[in-house]
Amino acid sequence: MLICNLMEHIETFAPLSLALDWDNVGLMVGDPKREVKKTLIALDITQRAVEYAIETGADLILSHHPLIFQALKKITDPLLLKLIERQIAAVCLHTNLDVAPYGVSHALAEKLDFEILDHLSMESGGKWFHLCVSVSSEHGKAILKAASTAGAGRIGAYDSCSTKMSVQGSFRPLKGSNPYLGKAGELSRTREVLIEFMVDEGALQSVLAAIKQVHPFETPLLYYFPVTNSNPAQGLGLLCKAKAPMTLAQLARHTKQRLGCPDLNIWNAGKSLEMTVDRIAICGGAGNSLIKDAARKAEVLISGDISYHNLLDSPIPIIDAGHFYTEFPVLEYLAGQLSHIGIACEILPIEKHDLPLKQTRI
Repeated sequence: MLICNLMEHIETFAPLSLALDWDNVGLMVGDPKREVKKTLIALDITQRAVEYAIETGADLILSHHPLIFQALKKITDPLLLKLIERQIAAVCLHTNLDVAPYGVSHALAEKLDFEILDHLSMESGGKWFHLCVSVSSEHGKAILKAASTAGAGRIGAYDSCSTKMSVQGSFRPLKGSNPYLGKAGELSRTREVLIEFMVDEGALQSVLAAIKQVHPFETPLLYYFPVTNSNPAQGLGLLCKAKAPMTLAQLARHTKQRLGCPDLNIWNAGKSLEMTVDRIAICGGAGNSLIKDAARKAEVLISGDISYHNLLDSPIPIIDAGHFYTEFPVLEYLAGQLSHIGIACEILPIEKHDLPLKQTRI
């Protein structure tokens, strides 16, 4: 499979348009027209990850954290040079995978065996569009099918969502036109249907192309505009519920065992470790920005990289299981996505990852 085809598949589950403004995602090293035969999946692209890719014959590394954050004026980094010299491509999916309908926090919820109730935050880098198209009544079904197949009308856990109303259309073909109905110079009126969809930014161009391909009119009446609310399928962090009530202490032990993290920190916010928790907020990676959202909806937050002052200010208990261990479960999901389209892949073993906060005792 070509890398460009892989990128097309990525758009179906983690569109690059969902990434937050400050982020850098997508193909960072490599030729889109080059074939990929084996992929290494990792949280970070480090020297150890690149060496492992070379040893195992991987020609692409798919990572969660971006290899390149800032614009480059020169390429002298030994890591980038080694990727280029060995013709190993690099694709990175960061905040687009965080906010995608099934992403980092969803994989964490599955690993912890939690029931998902809602998102913590509707924050997303993607835009949502309201699209309207009118067409002759007999072609309404064809428009609905083409647009829905291309991705229109996907709202939360539903697809093929639309509204349709009967309207009367009027038009007058001018000189040089080739009308489907009516005659040049004469005002015509016809029964039409007005069909409305919600469309994610990443699917917008495909939906427009699909509609135009089946629309019978020479110049379709079609318009779209962005809306301020987000698709409820997207967002940061999740509100969850355990299969059975747990105390805060039991939840911490459950988290440690499920994620395989050697250590975790608990901030009890002045509450007893024997308090029973029911509504649990989670965020894979760094959850500082979601503490206020978690406090409004949940009794405890499970995340990583919680800073000292944010811990002190939190009104609810926090279980800090680490940035790495709360994100590592998503690699299995990525492996499943690549295997689904026939790309051989391997997850970088956990012991081969570089853990920046791993302590060395002396």
